[in-house]
Amino acid sequence: MALCIMKRTITLLFIAILHVSTSLSAQNWSTFGGGNARNGRTEVAGPAVINAPKWTVSSATTTLGNAVYTFGDRFVTSRITFSPYKGNIECRNLQNGQLLWTSPFISNNSILYATGFTQDAVYAHDYATDTVYALHPATGQIKWKSAIESHTFGAYPGFVFACNGDPILNGQVYDGLFTIRLDKNTGEPLWTNSTVIAIGPSSVLATRNDKVYRITGGITLPIVLTAIDANTGQDLYSSSPIPGDGDQENPITLGDNGEIYFWRDGGNLYAYLDKGASFDQIWAYTPAMTTGAALSGNISVDNQGHLYVFDASRVKRINRLSGAVMAESIELNMSQPSLTIDGDSTVIVNTGLGQFIAFRPDLQAIKWQLAAPNNVYCNPAPSKDGIMVFTFGGNQIRAYQSDQNRAPVADFSVASTQIAINQPLSFQDQSSYQPDTWTWHFEGGTPAISTLPNPAVSYQQPGVYDVLLVVENALGTDTIRKSCLVEAVPATSSQKEPTVQDLSVYPNPATDWLSFQWPAKETELLCLVTDVAGRIVYQELLGNEKSMLHVQSLPSGWYQLQLQGNTGRWQVAVVVQR
Repeated sequence: MALCIMKRTITLLFIAILHVSTSLSAQNWSTFGGGNARNGRTEVAGPAVINAPKWTVSSATTTLGNAVYTFGDRFVTSRITFSPYKGNIECRNLQNGQLLWTSPFISNNSILYATGFTQDAVYAHDYATDTVYALHPATGQIKWKSAIESHTFGAYPGFVFACNGDPILNGQVYDGLFTIRLDKNTGEPLWTNSTVIAIGPSSVLATRNDKVYRITGGITLPIVLTAIDANTGQDLYSSSPIPGDGDQENPITLGDNGEIYFWRDGGNLYAYLDKGASFDQIWAYTPAMTTGAALSGNISVDNQGHLYVFDASRVKRINRLSGAVMAESIELNMSQPSLTIDGDSTVIVNTGLGQFIAFRPDLQAIKWQLAAPNNVYCNPAPSKDGIMVFTFGGNQIRAYQSDQNRAPVADFSVASTQIAINQPLSFQDQSSYQPDTWTWHFEGGTPAISTLPNPAVSYQQPGVYDVLLVVENALGTDTIRKSCLVEAVPATSSQKEPTVQDLSVYPNPATDWLSFQWPAKETELLCLVTDVAGRIVYQELLGNEKSMLHVQSLPSGWYQLQLQGNTGRWQVAVVVQR
């Protein structure tokens, strides 16, 4: 009887903890604006002062400083040059700046922007071709290339993610696929939505729970706020028409209690409430200017739910209940600015014109300033342990960090988000500020509870499960829950990977060239050649049914040739011998 009571108590405790309100963007910067809500808020505190950097590195030259996305102890950023317009992605260690990988070669004309960073992948968009890629976080190798293209300006909006981590993004406008959800494992479309969106030039969306929010309509159609079912892609409901221009360049931001905030291009700042089956307008704020770039930039929400916005040449704090101005900054020189609220309620602004400014919450005093020449697209991103990375035009990347001791901020990673039942699955703590104790709750897992910092768990029944972590040190406690995190599948089920088929190549061994038969129904193939260590040594995007590869530049040895297309993946071991 005592054992039964104890089990029931643990079960009830777990259920209660699962309903604690937690933030999935506590320290990771998965998309532009932080996370799916795009509220520009993080629990970690950025640098208190700007003195000597934690580290400085010289990197590949970039014309403009670009957005930083982080997960745990890694970050990615794009290195883009103009004349000619091209670029790639770098992944670096957040703690010391060490280069971990550079994105594989796509083509001489590729313009590869990072658009998100999650447990599953670094997501990238080739602005030259509108192609979407998922890169392996550990190696940068291409995980998949989607058959569906995306109308995305990679430097700014980023992707958002469904509960299980599937990316949700803009489709290709000329295909009439305005919103799409892709399978995170394969890149295959799970659904598409053809409701016209207000293009201008790349409309931004946000997600909460099982809903996707975006502005729909256009020049000849009423502009409305629309909720889309994140699981099916079906339109759920829309607001009444909202005054403003026929396009929509400004992003959507979600509040903590069902609110949706956005500027209408050429119009007001609006606050709406999602009632579950309809929208109610809460208030509308009329800005000082309604034209030009005065309203560009994101919206941030502080820990009291109030808004920080750009209005003309100032940052203003707006009351979440009434839309009234609570405080405003001095006049600033800005263009395409962005802002973040950190764990100390510091308001960190990137002016878009080469300067970062950190304001106190009342906007009346400046804590620090940092000159950042040609940093345009970098939404300020305080990350794990309060480390904040700044990218600059040129070849410099710097990080700054506060040296204050703090209560922990909970976070963790998992070896894989899909696992066969009865197989061990390892979890890794990646909390900030050195917790002393850990309490894990594994829904459906064995064990159900663990106090190890890095436990291993197995699942006996197929299903999709949440994981919760509570961490503590002498200064406080923090909790994070990651919903839909682990998918346990029957041992006989194959993992969700692209179809792999044998490929016939000749001659094999090869000396100077090898040839293969072009797969049916394919018009374009991504060719990867990897060495025995799994490193990509050659990569080419093939078109026009080119079926011959020159290998004379490769040293003698064993290689893996892999072709990725829209209908499958083909691979074969090849030998180069001279």
